[in-house]
Amino acid sequence: MSIAHTLSRLGPVEPRTDPPPFAWRGVLAVAAGFAVLLGVAAAKYEFFGDELYFLAAGRRPALAYPDQGPLAPLIAHLCDVLDPGSPLAIRIPSLLMMAAAAVLAAATAREFGVRPWGQILAAAAYSTSPLAFNHGQLATLTFDIPLQAAIVWLLIRWVRTRQDPLLLCAGVAAALDFQVKWMIPAVWAFLGIGVLALGPRAMLRRPALWVASLILPAAMAPGLLWQSRHGWVESRMTAVIAAEQYAAHTGPAQCALEIALQGGLLGGVLSLLGLWGLVRSEALRPYRFALVAGLLLLVTVLVENGRSYYIAGFVPALLGAGAYVLGRIDARRWVRGLFAGFAVVSAAAPAVAVIVLPLPQSRIATPVTNQWEYGQRVSLYGQGAGFERSTVAVRDALAALSPAERRDAVVAAGSYVEASALEEYGRAYGLPAVYSPDRGYGYFGPPPDSARTIVYVAVDGVGDRAFLDRFATSTPVARLDAPLGLPGLERLVTVWVCRNPLQPWDRTWPDLMTLTFPTGI
Repeated sequence: MSIAHTLSRLGPVEPRTDPPPFAWRGVLAVAAGFAVLLGVAAAKYEFFGDELYFLAAGRRPALAYPDQGPLAPLIAHLCDVLDPGSPLAIRIPSLLMMAAAAVLAAATAREFGVRPWGQILAAAAYSTSPLAFNHGQLATLTFDIPLQAAIVWLLIRWVRTRQDPLLLCAGVAAALDFQVKWMIPAVWAFLGIGVLALGPRAMLRRPALWVASLILPAAMAPGLLWQSRHGWVESRMTAVIAAEQYAAHTGPAQCALEIALQGGLLGGVLSLLGLWGLVRSEALRPYRFALVAGLLLLVTVLVENGRSYYIAGFVPALLGAGAYVLGRIDARRWVRGLFAGFAVVSAAAPAVAVIVLPLPQSRIATPVTNQWEYGQRVSLYGQGAGFERSTVAVRDALAALSPAERRDAVVAAGSYVEASALEEYGRAYGLPAVYSPDRGYGYFGPPPDSARTIVYVAVDGVGDRAFLDRFATSTPVARLDAPLGLPGLERLVTVWVCRNPLQPWDRTWPDLMTLTFPTGI
């Protein structure tokens, strides 16, 4: 019997008060297995560029940073204090949070009335999706996705229980999410629009909801204060991200395709069922506010050409709705067998990836020519030894200076990633302080005026002349230009020794600061 016929027989239902038992053992087994598998994969990669930046930012605590809140840098710093220099250590919180998102998929399915096997299937669908498995590193999204999913789950649970503390918890989760990414006010507003449009409007009459809505702006205040003092730099990041997306050949159409594919086989099928159910099933009518909010966020992301994972916080709820629809389909025995097969096939890809990735650098055969290829290279092969090579080149440049020059010399880099890498890997060589005018690093401040000699790592043709022209003399001392290396890291990089700045840094630094990530391609 068809899904449409099955759903058409489901009339309106009152919010449930007696959900099925939660499949704790099965769900936790899936989430734990996912975390372990992802951890094994994460342990095989060296630091990624943004992770190095989080480490650098965490050593410079602030109320906010130009491109994110303070939480990810703080977590990176704390983990590095506990286990210095360990990539896996700073990734453990992300692994746990992504595993929590799998649990939330199952918990949301339970709120819809899904039985234990469907709950486990929802958790498995999330755990085996490319969305989840491709993000084992420390990143803002690994906190943003579970926190958004928690907010949606809390509101859905409120629909069933009418327990107002859930609304307060949603406000706290939103406040915490703002310390990671600054999209959550839009998500909160879209959820409110969804409730206003499709209900349950009783939620809007609850004082707890309005108290929760005040928690978020209170938590936003420190970040907004920082932004106001720094020219509202976040307002310019949207255009920067859109430009980076276009540079990676990722316009709105490509972004929409990535969103459609990020669920993988099992997650993709469950997501389609979830969309069907939220649109057609009377039983899921009370929860359609989440669908409205998700669609509004989707439109926003596509119009602004944002990143495909910006809407991923709604995926666990969508998987839960799909599990509900699946549980209502007739011929359940063969359907269960089919979806069990989907789960096995979906789990096979991450398992294979753990075994074979990262690929050996010796298998690289073609140079990187655009941003999309850059991302694929790093995912498949890792960063390689580029950071170490540039650090050694800087060490050698410093060693060649006279003792008088070396005493007050500092290091600068055209890329915030390169600067972060030099700070992290340079500790083993005793490198001096590192500076960069790029992105968030520029807001850490300029070099001191006492530094008359600067060893500068430039990305050729991307802002290098603007920096070099600020000195009386600039001499190239090393070049990194491996034909198959990563541009801006192992290729198109020159190390300069710059002497005698022409003006004080407090005059020149603001003109050098940029939000664009230079790669040279």
